[in-house]
Amino acid sequence: MKYIILIICLLVTVSCGVDKEVIVKSTIKLEGKNTNIRDLLDIDGYYPVPIDSDDVHAPHDPIFGKDPIIGNIMFFEDGTSVCFFFKRGVPYDIRGVPYEKVKKNMSKYIEGKMKGKQFHWWGADWGVYSIHNDTIVEHSYMKLPLYLYLNEYRYKIIDRKTIQQIYGRSLLKSDDVYYIDKSPWIIGDPMHFMPADSLPSSDSYSWLKKQKWIWHNESDWKDYMDRIKQEANKKKTKDKETKEARQ
Repeated sequence: MKYIILIICLLVTVSCGVDKEVIVKSTIKLEGKNTNIRDLLDIDGYYPVPIDSDDVHAPHDPIFGKDPIIGNIMFFEDGTSVCFFFKRGVPYDIRGVPYEKVKKNMSKYIEGKMKGKQFHWWGADWGVYSIHNDTIVEHSYMKLPLYLYLNEYRYKIIDRKTIQQIYGRSLLKSDDVYYIDKSPWIIGDPMHFMPADSLPSSDSYSWLKKQKWIWHNESDWKDYMDRIKQEANKKKTKDKETKEARQ
């Protein structure tokens, strides 16, 4: 029993160390304003990651490892981003599922957990981004029960409907050894925009936006927390009134 307790204590200690490192290296912050990404890129939909793209995930990814997989990237006007997946068996038209089904009701096919008619959680990795000329620089965070990982990705904007990954690496010091003989600079396959309806918002479960350290100004973080609390209360009141009206 004492060995189990010791192992748990060690895991918690390591986790705290990683989290502190991630927070220190989180140099891209939410500004509480529109990034104007729409001036450069279509975002009412998603960008599928090509199945043969190189280095889709950093080497430390405990779930997916180094193998490239199909994922999807969304960018929001508020400066957040997310990598998400569709439900198993409902990916793309190339696998036998008509794309129109996904396009008409994207939220229905996203992998996640619903609470009523809204998402309780969705998205694999949440992130924040900044725009530098024709390049999107994204800090992507993977949250696990005892660990928090941070990757940096860079996407070149080819045109309004196409981006290309040109850089990807972990920002954790423990992963530096991986890049001694491997450059983080890559030439990824183009990612083409897929328009869709019924898009989930960045507020429908973005644990990252609730963290004070991801915001540039504490006042903006407080405003955001107050807003989502008010919206939650309004929804609770509306649901209660609807239930009473049906009785």
